[in-house]
Amino acid sequence: MVRHLLASFLLSLVALGIGTSTTSAAPILFIGSDPGANSTDPRPNSNAAAANFDSAAGSVQISTFESAPLGPFASLSVAHGVSLTGGDFGFVMVFNQTIRNTPVGTPDNVFGYNTTSGGTKFASAGGGVFTLSFSSPTSAFGAYLTGLQSDGETIAFNDGSPQSITLPNPGGGSVFVGFTDSKLFSSLGITFQLDIVGLDDIRTLSGASPPATVPEPTTIFLFGTSAAGLGLVRWCRGRNQAGG
Repeated sequence: MVRHLLASFLLSLVALGIGTSTTSAAPILFIGSDPGANSTDPRPNSNAAAANFDSAAGSVQISTFESAPLGPFASLSVAHGVSLTGGDFGFVMVFNQTIRNTPVGTPDNVFGYNTTSGGTKFASAGGGVFTLSFSSPTSAFGAYLTGLQSDGETIAFNDGSPQSITLPNPGGGSVFVGFTDSKLFSSLGITFQLDIVGLDDIRTLSGASPPATVPEPTTIFLFGTSAAGLGLVRWCRGRNQAGG
């Protein structure tokens, strides 16, 4: 009798599709795009996405490049424990990225520009990749990207498994892309095609620590049903013993 009831109980768990494995939540994205917006135009969608990211991420530090020296750089400290490297393909060869205070050309919405209110400087590259490295693993990142005009451009990182976020293609203008993750990562790469792109107002966490371990819903349910199963077995045994 006990074996029959226990077998029925286990079969009911299988029917419900309950397993012991857990799944990790995907990164939460904050993306806003203002197609064709020049440096002097409003950027309501980008700014709204940035504000939402700041609220969700919590303790955010914003790197504006305003104190960075003008000109090419191989590696630049953009915040405490955060460095920016990468390569500007220059459409022919690989060059260092550049800190600029004026757009490469006009209209500036297709060449990238500064997005800091009252500022002038931004990181610029023509094709290639911006690589951000974190001395302490982090779980959130955000930034303004201007001048994007190609499909298939991405932010890629590894939080224990490869992750890739596809960037919008507004045909030039302003984009804010940010994300929070339930796990930590140590670096990321922003890869773009043949665009001349501006990077500015980078958001990183002012302090990073491993995310809290929270049981997945299936785990919690399994714990409850397992306890119920043990209770069922004990009740059946007691009843059999009482009945002789």
